Amino acid sequence: MKKTDCFFEKVSHFGVGIALLFIAMGLSVMGGTVLTMLGFFVAAPAFFLAAFYLVAAESPECAIS
Repeated sequence: MKKTDCFFEKVSHFGVGIALLFIAMGLSVMGGTVLTMLGFFVAAPAFFLAAFYLVAAESPECAIS
């Protein structure tokens, strides 16, 4: 498999991770000001998902090259 075939996968993982990171930061700001405990319980999983997508492993086809 060519390296250019895996480019979309790497960019999409990074894009989704950054988007979730911004969403989580917004939810944590809202949690700190408006919905104190509920906001943090919603923001924490978003932070975990952002971290997961930022360090997500490549598919086996892309990991070989």
